[in-house]
Amino acid sequence: MTRHPARRLCAFVFATWAGLAWAGDAPVVSDAWARATPPGMDVGAAYLVIQGGTKPDKLLGGTSDRAAMVHLHAVETKDGMAKMRAIESLEIPAGQRVTLAPQSNHLMLMGLSSPLVAGQTFLITLQFAHSEPQVVTVTVQPATAVSAPAPQKH
Repeated sequence: MTRHPARRLCAFVFATWAGLAWAGDAPVVSDAWARATPPGMDVGAAYLVIQGGTKPDKLLGGTSDRAAMVHLHAVETKDGMAKMRAIESLEIPAGQRVTLAPQSNHLMLMGLSSPLVAGQTFLITLQFAHSEPQVVTVTVQPATAVSAPAPQKH
């Protein structure tokens, strides 16, 4: 087992470097959250932050066991009226931060299997045009929340 420690070290370093190089190409998702929904409501929304990788990409949507459909939606205000509409994709420029937030671009959760309850978590698998799918954990906040919770200090 220890006959070729230098080879094993080189293989480990190469694998680590290759993994870091690949990870740098892909967008990085953080701060995923959703608001609690009232009983009987079968729609909700999820919000998150995407930091673009070294190459541009597009968010295409997602899937979740908690919802029949996960679609991208945009909110546009025209003549003082906010209107929500489905969008095909969302550009993730290289090295740029894209925020999905209330009253803006967001993930619409349609056909919820049960209401979203504050304190719960659930998974969404995000689909990208060029990067591998990413599974993110979404934390459900109270219905009155306006942003992701502050990170907990340990």
